[in-house]
Parts: sequence; C-alpha cells; structure tokens
Amino acid sequence: MRRIYYRFPQRIDLTFTLGLPFPEALKHIVTELDGAETTKTTGKELVKVKSKVEIAVDRATFGEITPDILKPGAITEAADLRISVLALALRGGGKVPIANDAFLVRLTDRTKYTDIEISKEGDVPGLDALDVKNLILGKS
Repeated sequence: MRRIYYRFPQRIDLTFTLGLPFPEALKHIVTELDGAETTKTTGKELVKVKSKVEIAVDRATFGEITPDILKPGAITEAADLRISVLALALRGGGKVPIANDAFLVRLTDRTKYTDIEISKEGDVPGLDALDVKNLILGKS
C-alpha cells in the first residue's frame, strides 16, 4: 500500500539516493528523527534541534507513526512524510526559537536503494532541504 500525500509539491528542493532498501530507509528515518533532540554548536551559539515525523494517512492529512506502519509489507512503493524541525538557540536568558520549519519528504522504492525528494513547506527563512538531508544521513 502506498502512503502518499496528493498535494505534494511539484517543486522539489533536493533529491538524493539513500543506499538502503525502502522498508529499511523508512524505518531508519522514523527511528532516527521522530522525537529526536540534538544539541550542536553553530558559531558562538548552542542550538537545540527537535524533530517530529508524521506520515500521510488518507492522501490528504498526516498522522502519527504507529508500530503497524513499520511492519514489513505494510507500505510499499512510496511514502510521504512531514518532518517538522524546531531549532532553539540556548542563550543566557532562555531558549530563543530560530527556526520552526516543516518539510515534505517522499520516499520511492527502487528495489536496492530508495530515492528521496525533499520540499520545504512555506517560504520562511530558516533551515533548508540540505539540513534535512544531513539529519536523515546522521550528519549534524
């Protein structure tokens, strides 16, 4: 069964290939990014990055990812994900939001590898598709 979002944009910001079969790629993205919190230093600031992953439910909305979705054979061919990323600068007075972005990510099965397309929702400056690719690949 395909899990696709019918309003996925025609404009793609970044396309790359992940060297994992489709089920493994989907599981990798969900386990690495859903609810993940990382801290990194950028210049002179300490930044906390939180991410959340949702999957297309009925071609029109996104919903939570359940363990049933990650079972082998539950999703085939393609899946659309929404990855929300919140970046907070940890400054002396507290946490200051510096990015609150959402990205649409389409995974397409190519047997031995998976094609991934990333498109940012909205035009607000902040993170870009390359940042999401680095999150997926585990590079911060």
